[in-house]
Amino acid sequence: MNKALKITVIFILIFFIVWKLQRFNKNPTIFYVKKPFGNFNGYILPPFGVVIKNTEKGNTDFLTHELTHWAQWRENGVLFLIDYYNQQNKNGYKLNKYEIEARKKSGESEYCQTNYTECVRSGDAKAHNPNFRK
Repeated sequence: MNKALKITVIFILIFFIVWKLQRFNKNPTIFYVKKPFGNFNGYILPPFGVVIKNTEKGNTDFLTHELTHWAQWRENGVLFLIDYYNQQNKNGYKLNKYEIEARKKSGESEYCQTNYTECVRSGDAKAHNPNFRK
């Protein structure tokens, strides 16, 4: 076995061990970053933890939103990621059942539960980002 293949196999094994261990972790690592990917305020990054924009540090409602996604992932594993993607394609972000659940658990108003992008951009949501999803 050549060196590159050995390194690849080791990396894959470590990744899956971390993946398996983190899936059952109720308290994932929270990474606060200056600029998350894609103009989002936060997202889960299985199996590593939750990524949150620095400006949302201390926003417990927003953290609850992201931790709801973490719990959804813990409950369903990779099937959550597949179903979340299918929900996005079928219903869009606005009506994705996983997003609605996370919005509800984080205390968003009934209006913002199904109009979240508009609420985040306008400042009516628990998190604010005028460039959200642009």
